[in-house]
Amino acid sequence: MRHVLRPYLSRPLVWLGVHTVPRLYVLYMALVWRTSRIDVNDFLRGHQIIEAHRGAVSLVLHQDVLLMGYGIPKLGFPLHTLASVGDAGEIITRALELCGFTVFRGGTASRASRRRLGVMRSMIRHMRENDRVVYGITVDGSKGPIYQMKEGGIAIARSCRVPVVVARIWSSRCLQLRTWDRTAIPLPFGRIDVRLSGPFFPPDDAAGEIEAERFRLDCERKLIELAAASHDRFGQARPAELAAAGERNAAARAALGAAR
Repeated sequence: MRHVLRPYLSRPLVWLGVHTVPRLYVLYMALVWRTSRIDVNDFLRGHQIIEAHRGAVSLVLHQDVLLMGYGIPKLGFPLHTLASVGDAGEIITRALELCGFTVFRGGTASRASRRRLGVMRSMIRHMRENDRVVYGITVDGSKGPIYQMKEGGIAIARSCRVPVVVARIWSSRCLQLRTWDRTAIPLPFGRIDVRLSGPFFPPDDAAGEIEAERFRLDCERKLIELAAASHDRFGQARPAELAAAGERNAAARAALGAAR
């Protein structure tokens, strides 16, 4: 019975989700943002980086997406990003567009590798043809492992010859879901801390695989350090997965140094 009814129920439910969830998200995040103290620190330095290099790629963690999606455009950064195909991706795309994002569709689904390659080419072409484009890429998305950086964002930056920055936005009051990425749901009446590190410039293609991997690991380390510092700043215990990611990264960098 479930298989018979699914085609008749799925599209109305998706339609309902597309037309309600994004607006509820924006309303809730507006409440969080307006009732929280926002510590921007030196994050607005990102405007200078973008102006100096005609664009940038911002590498972020998947667990930050709820705050990133609403908060970063509020700080004057009209980001571009990637959302998956499928029903969930449609809802996410609509929510991000309401916040001011330009969204490319690709990512995980059947025949995902071919689709991902096509959308990456589109993103590279768009950045090459337009000034001051900023991509916000969740480096450990969309299925993890948590805190483990994939290469897509760095590949875009290298192809377009723009720098990368690593960014973190975190709330003193949040709930973390029991999902693979420990998605953070910020709560009202807290403090929101926004940080960035960079710019960092990817090695060109002639540098070789070892230098490319060293750069990826260095960026991953910076992002892990930002995440750890955000927990420390608010007196929160560091997640066990974060400590493990730091140890794994250190071991990988040591092994790479030994193989040099």
